[in-house]
Amino acid sequence: MRHIDLTDVQLASSETARRINRDIVMELIRADQPISRADLSRQSGLQRSTVSQIVEQLTREKWVCEGGVASLPRGRRPTLLELNNDLVAIAVDIHPKQATVATVDPNGRLLSRSQVPMSSDPAASPPG
Repeated sequence: MRHIDLTDVQLASSETARRINRDIVMELIRADQPISRADLSRQSGLQRSTVSQIVEQLTREKWVCEGGVASLPRGRRPTLLELNNDLVAIAVDIHPKQATVATVDPNGRLLSRSQVPMSSDPAASPPG
């Protein structure tokens, strides 16, 4: 049996659990959008109050926005959530001879991509 050295292991904190819960909620929104808070709670197994706190934080940070209102045969009409498609992420893949720069939306859709030749000589690199 292999011995594992635990001297450098850090215990999980409540902040670790919050980050994991936030990632779960973000992934559920991305996969099933538009989605209600109640559905997020059911699918994630998290308490409704926890989901509401996470959604409130994601909305303040502009990662998530409220969309339309669902119509149900009875009960309260839930506000649906979706990722904010006004945001973009920049991805860079650098290799010795070239770099690829791309922009993607929060759903992972490629918006643009360009390749730039690289050189170890700064004077030979294209102007930025």
